[in-house]
Amino acid sequence: MRELGINQLYPPQKAALDANVEYGQSLVIATPTASGKTLIGLIGIVNSLYDHPGSLAVYTTPLRSIAYEKKEVFDKLRKLGLTTRLEVGNLSLGPRAADILITTYEKLDSILRNNPSVADNVSIVVFDELHYIGDEKRGPILEALVTRFLYSSQRPQLIGLSATMPNIEELAEWLEAKPISMNWRPVPLRESVYKDSMLHYPDGSTEDIPIVSPLSYINPLHKFIEEGFQSIVFSQSRRRVANLAEKTAKTFRDKLTYDVARARELAREMLKTEGSRQLREKLAQLITMGVAFHHAGLSNSQRRLVEKGFREGAIAIIHATPTLAAGVNLPARVVIVEEYYRFEAGMRRPIGVYEYKQLAGRAGRPGYDKLGDAVLIASRIDDAEYLIAHYIRGEIEPIESKLSNLKSLRHTILGITDSGLVSTRDEILRFMARSFYGYTRGIDDIKHVVARSVNNLIQWGLMESSAEGQLIVTPLGHLVSIRYLDPLNIPKLKQIIGRTRNYTETILLYLVASSPDMTKLPVARREEEYIMDRAIEEDPELVDLIDWFGPDELRSLKILFLLKDWINEVKDDELASRFNVGPGDIAYIVETGEWLTSSLSEIMPLLGLPMEVAQRLKILAKRIKYGVKEELIPLTSIPGIGRVRARRLFEAGYKTLHDLAMAKPEDLALIPGIGSATVRAIMEYFGRTREAEKYKLIEEGEKSGLEAFMD
Repeated sequence: MRELGINQLYPPQKAALDANVEYGQSLVIATPTASGKTLIGLIGIVNSLYDHPGSLAVYTTPLRSIAYEKKEVFDKLRKLGLTTRLEVGNLSLGPRAADILITTYEKLDSILRNNPSVADNVSIVVFDELHYIGDEKRGPILEALVTRFLYSSQRPQLIGLSATMPNIEELAEWLEAKPISMNWRPVPLRESVYKDSMLHYPDGSTEDIPIVSPLSYINPLHKFIEEGFQSIVFSQSRRRVANLAEKTAKTFRDKLTYDVARARELAREMLKTEGSRQLREKLAQLITMGVAFHHAGLSNSQRRLVEKGFREGAIAIIHATPTLAAGVNLPARVVIVEEYYRFEAGMRRPIGVYEYKQLAGRAGRPGYDKLGDAVLIASRIDDAEYLIAHYIRGEIEPIESKLSNLKSLRHTILGITDSGLVSTRDEILRFMARSFYGYTRGIDDIKHVVARSVNNLIQWGLMESSAEGQLIVTPLGHLVSIRYLDPLNIPKLKQIIGRTRNYTETILLYLVASSPDMTKLPVARREEEYIMDRAIEEDPELVDLIDWFGPDELRSLKILFLLKDWINEVKDDELASRFNVGPGDIAYIVETGEWLTSSLSEIMPLLGLPMEVAQRLKILAKRIKYGVKEELIPLTSIPGIGRVRARRLFEAGYKTLHDLAMAKPEDLALIPGIGSATVRAIMEYFGRTREAEKYKLIEEGEKSGLEAFMD
């Protein structure tokens, strides 16, 4: 507590100590945001590591942003002699033999598939955001992870953390853990509904709000801004949060309370981030006015800058999509839920009570505020009384298993069989009976779905069944498992392979873009004609592979053409305009594309294709990683040399690493876009330390001069 700067325990933390968390007792904690759940996990971790010397503690989360945040907190434990390691995606930070592993659900599952013995040394696992069991995408992975540890003969201490779980008793019983549920918050929350120029409170009282704008959310926001409060405004779509941020900035020009000097510094940092220049300039301009927007289309660095600016008081208002509430710990004095309907599968649907509570729960900053306000803006069709009854007083939806679908079951069964946890159909059933799905539905209810999943895996050549009934994972199945691929990739690949012989760049990219593991982008009506016309022009064989231009095919083709333009060095601004994407979208598709292409390069020989195709896929994976044509791959291996600078160096005559190794730094500095920082990076890469040091000094001088000029 002393190392973390904590002076007293909150009631949920006291309850966890009373429940013997430090003596290895498994717990499920459901308490509001900012009520001290992380410390409960740390108490369990520190005591478990001291009681089991040489063991491993695991802290796993649904999102990378949360993992990064926890790494910063856990690094303070170095003074206690404990080390931490962060593993998310392809990034690893910290010593390999660290005491505490901080990771995401998917990464932890991948680690255990590739090295099952890791689980034998785990003494405690903390599952952050345990309510994600009910999430369509991440729920099955989280549930399979929890079940893996419950099924193990060396069961570690398990701690599940969540803001709210209405059926906590049921989940705790499944985990064989003690439940702790409290509504206590360090900052009391006052909820209200804005309708007809009034704030309506659950106790029946109302408060008149002066109308200053036809935009409903502006009016209650104006009340709180006059009091100097920081606010987060939640809407459901990226386009809406960006548009409303501009309207907010214009409405409250020169009226917001924020650190103007720091905002200007942040704006300069924003201009240096990656992606579309138009987006960067728009965000930078808004930040100088004390406003920003935040959504998944922004790059990681852009989102972190916005979060940092809000924490430092340089941003007064953030317009955000709900992803912010599900990510980092970023409370505000005021939260306005501006929109509670969203389009799903072409239908306008209201959000759930749980999601509303997640958004509203961000109101109130511990240590700064005595009260947090959450305001729900009523739509024209809903009255205040209904919204108070449904959202403020309403029952939160119970958490239900999402492990029941065939896709999730096949993925799970292949993983647990390949890692040696199970080896027969009966053992798979026993494992599934230990899952939350099996616990709530009963083994008889899931037998047929499990049997069908196993049969699919055998039919697709990923598993074999011996005469004695032993299930054996084939080399192809092992590769699919450790590469963390959806088994459905195999029949889809076989289908495409059976219909083509000419593996052009376009066809190889189609294999990647049409994978079940590739996140698909929505296709607007205005994009459909462009995509279909381009498909016809691009490669006649591509059209032969596509039965018809349905919604799924159009989404795959959109990814295909985005990746093709990316590796052929189309500029970021043009990509953003052509495909209606942000830098965050591009980064995610590029990362997924590189992983899938690299995986396919290993799988293709096992499907009978020549090694030449595998080799071309390996080269394609590097091109996707760096966003370049093949000739630039060597240059982009130098840290700090991205696709734009690599092309400028190439066109200036520096076509190989040997050319750069022999280059004069003063000649490199004359190339447009190759500044002192890049020259220094090149010199450092080739071990020319004296010249690197010289350009480091020049770089620092340029930086201070630029800042003086900007001021």
